Amino acid sequence: MGEKNGKRAQVTIFIIVAIMIVVVILGLIYLMNRGGEAVRPSDLGPRDFIAGCVGDVVRDSVDKMLENGGEILPSQAISYQGNEWGYLCYQADFYQGCYNIHPMLELQIESEIERDTSVGVQSCFNSMREDFENRGYDVKGGATEYSVDLLPGYVKVSLKKDIEISSESGAKSFNDFSLEVVSPIYNLVRVTREIVNSESQFCYFEYNGYMLLYPEYDIRRVDYRDSKMYRVIDRRSGDEFKFAVRSCAFAPGI
Repeated sequence: MGEKNGKRAQVTIFIIVAIMIVVVILGLIYLMNRGGEAVRPSDLGPRDFIAGCVGDVVRDSVDKMLENGGEILPSQAISYQGNEWGYLCYQADFYQGCYNIHPMLELQIESEIERDTSVGVQSCFNSMREDFENRGYDVKGGATEYSVDLLPGYVKVSLKKDIEISSESGAKSFNDFSLEVVSPIYNLVRVTREIVNSESQFCYFEYNGYMLLYPEYDIRRVDYRDSKMYRVIDRRSGDEFKFAVRSCAFAPGI
């Protein structure tokens, strides 16, 4: 009798262990499948929704600034390898140092980003409103206060807007939607300013020596026609700031 009870106990234990193994396997499969799912907008709160949307809009604009010498579209440029390289320092005459044509480059870029993204930022709030209204909420919004600041290592996006989201169960108010977008653009602009100042004063910038002092940057220069094409690259991120300089150009035939 005791032997039969022992066997039954063993069988019961085996069954319990098998069930536990199956449950664990099913749980892992479920978690793996969830890990591959994209987060839907309706899964996000208003702050997360705006942070994701506005972050993408600002990042796209920062990429334009890096590509076009700090402007949405270069105002004065030279065509090189199928792309327009914006001049930051220019002198039309020969043998003379260039003039810094964008002396307030950092402030200019901040203004350009704000101008380039203002419509996109408002579209983010419109999309958020539509998403919450589709879920049965009532959404009210006030005026938008928006500004951009370049800071070491990131772009600070100051974004204020009174938003009230309500339903039958109650209402919640939101005001501050500020965020930070990681980017080396501030540091790249700082290096660019040093290059432009040197080209303006001395018609030359010792970029090889500069890289020895600051190995986090890779500075490349190509002489094309009577201009210099500069690429200032942040080694860590791979982001680069492109611009052109025409300074102390030699007359043809010399």
